[in-house]
Amino acid sequence: MAKTNKNFRPDPVGAEIEIPANVNEAVSACWPELAPAWLKKAPDELARICERYEGRPVRTFNARYGFVVEIATAHERLVVRSTPDPQGMDQAQVAQALFNMGVGPRIHDVVQTPVSVWTVASRIFPGDSLKGETVPVERLAPIFRKMLDRKTVNDRLPTLADWLRSRLNDERPNDLPSGRTWASHAERRRAAAILEDLGTEDSNMVCHGDASSSNILVGDGEELFLVDPRGVSGDVCYDVAVAAWKTPTDEQASVRAANLARLVGVDTERVQAWLVIAKAARV
Repeated sequence: MAKTNKNFRPDPVGAEIEIPANVNEAVSACWPELAPAWLKKAPDELARICERYEGRPVRTFNARYGFVVEIATAHERLVVRSTPDPQGMDQAQVAQALFNMGVGPRIHDVVQTPVSVWTVASRIFPGDSLKGETVPVERLAPIFRKMLDRKTVNDRLPTLADWLRSRLNDERPNDLPSGRTWASHAERRRAAAILEDLGTEDSNMVCHGDASSSNILVGDGEELFLVDPRGVSGDVCYDVAVAAWKTPTDEQASVRAANLARLVGVDTERVQAWLVIAKAARV
């Protein structure tokens, strides 16, 4: 008999689950050739996953490019995520690696269909993100210390450096953060030069790739977990830079990045270099 998760919270009321309008719009803009089939079939695929786990959908979560749904089963809560992103399997592999290191939720299954990739993960409780919450670097450091010197199982993952290089060279990006304008050519050229100077010797290392506040969840005992990785291999120093920059604080980003780097035990200059690149790439 399966064990009951102590965090399971019964909910007698079901929910009508649909792909949120903002996800529909974002997916359609990013992958116009893939979106129609995904939008049509993802709800039916969700129903089949619910049937497999003998569960029912309870709610959707905020997401940009994915259909993310909480499922209540007899024993625990699960979070299933579907995306038409061609890199969906890469993202699932990084999510599994993060779980293996103790910094991500447990991945129960990865399901690939003709139109999408689904991951089935344990629900983190309480599961609130750090968005809007002031976070001291001392609280962030343990996540990234666990990721140090960890190689990827799949050495064919796309690299962080290649992804950033493409953003710095793209004159017409379609996924800028809300309220941001694209960096000037001079700023991007400077960042591209720094990227080349960093080298790619760590390109086969585990890297989340988007350690912003919305992708860091609070678990039991205030432990933090990373979710929704980008699906690249790279350098944990980049994650340190992004986490320092994109979690709420009153500190200057460069000062905060240096402080977090020292607590994690990584090169502060390298983290500062990644910070310049991340800002220019408008990640």
